Amino acid sequence: MSVSAPISRRERLPSLTGLRAIAALMVFVFHIYAVAVFASPGVTRWMSHSASQGGVGVTFFFLLSGFLLTWTARGDDTARRFWGRRAAKIVPNHLVTWVAAFVFLSVSGLTLTGGFDRFGLDSLPNLFLLGDWFPRGGVFFSMNIPSWSLGCEAFFYLSFPLLLPVARRIGARMLWPAAVALVALVWLMPVIADAAFHQGPLVPGLPVSEDRMWFVYTLPPVRMLEFLLGIVLALIVEAGRWPRIGLRTASALSLAGYVGSSYLPYLFGLVAGALVPLALLIPTAAVADIEGRPSPWRGRVAVWLGNVSFAFYMVHQLVIRWVHYALGATRSWDTPQALGVTALMFTVALALATLLYYAVELPLVRLFSQARTTSAAQPATPATAPPQPASIA
Repeated sequence: MSVSAPISRRERLPSLTGLRAIAALMVFVFHIYAVAVFASPGVTRWMSHSASQGGVGVTFFFLLSGFLLTWTARGDDTARRFWGRRAAKIVPNHLVTWVAAFVFLSVSGLTLTGGFDRFGLDSLPNLFLLGDWFPRGGVFFSMNIPSWSLGCEAFFYLSFPLLLPVARRIGARMLWPAAVALVALVWLMPVIADAAFHQGPLVPGLPVSEDRMWFVYTLPPVRMLEFLLGIVLALIVEAGRWPRIGLRTASALSLAGYVGSSYLPYLFGLVAGALVPLALLIPTAAVADIEGRPSPWRGRVAVWLGNVSFAFYMVHQLVIRWVHYALGATRSWDTPQALGVTALMFTVALALATLLYYAVELPLVRLFSQARTTSAAQPATPATAPPQPASIA
C-alpha cells in the first residue's frame, strides 16, 4: 500500500473543521434520544442503534484535539502562552453555560440525583473543571452535562507541553506500533473497570454503574489515551507514513463503527468500539486536504458549522432541557410532533451557539492569536515547551 509523502509545511485542514460539526450533531441526537422526545416504540428501537452512541462524538473530539495541537505546533511558543490560548478557547464558553445551567437547575431542580445543591458537589467541581475526578454520576455529570469533557481537555492541555517533546522522540518506524499499543490500551480499559469495580449505583438513565462509567468514560488519565493517539497519528502523517485510504472509505468505516459500537457490551461501546475507524478518518481527511483531493467535509457550510460546533456542543443540552421542561419535563410525543420539537431544539441551539461563538468565543480566540503574532514578531529565545496552534482544536 502506498503512503503519503513527508510533510514539509503546514496546510490548513478544513475537512477536519467540517467533521467537527458531524461529531457535535452525534452528541445532539443522542441527547434527543436520552430524554425520550419520541414516544413511538418503533422509533425508539431504531434510535437505540442509530442515535445511542453520542459518546463517539467525544472520542472524535479527543482524537482531533491531539492531532491538531501536534499538527500546528511551533517551536517558538511557550507553555504559558499555550495555556493562555487554550483557556481563552474553553473557559469563557464554559462560564457562560455554567451560569445558564445554574439558573435552570435552581428553577427546575432537575438533576441526575435529586435536589440541586447550589454550592456543593453538584456545582463547584464542575465550575473548576474538576468534576471528572469524582466517581459519582451526580458530580461528573453535573450542571451543563457536556462540560464534563472540558475537564478532560484541561488535563490534556496542561500535559501537552510535556507530552509532545516525548512523542517526537519516537522513531518513525515505531509510530505505528505506538498507535496500535494505544488502541489496545483503550480496549483494555473496560476489562480493568469490570475487574476493579463492583456493581454499584447506576448512572441514572444508563445501564452502567457510576464507578465503571467514571473510570472508562470521564476519568482524564484514561481518556488521555485517545489524545495521545491523536498526537501519534499527526506524527505519522508528518513522517509521510500514512497509507492511501479513500476518504469515502474512511467515512463509511466510521459510520459502521458508530452503529456497530451500539451492539457491543456497554462499556466497550462507549469509547473503544468506534476508535479505530475514527483514528483512520481524521488523518485520511487531513491528507485529502494536504493533497487537494476531493472532500465532502470542506464545503463552506460544513466549515461554518464546524467553527460554531464547540459553542453548539456547549449550549445544545441546556436548550434540550429548557424546552423539554417548558413543554413537559417527562413528556414524549408522537413522531410528527417529536420531529417538530427536535427541529425547534436544534434551531434554538444553533442560534444561541452562533451568538456565543461571535460574541464570546471568536473575539477572545482572535485576541490571543494576535498576542501570539505580536510575540512571534519580537526576538525571542527558543522555547523549551512545544507550541500551540492558533487554530481551534
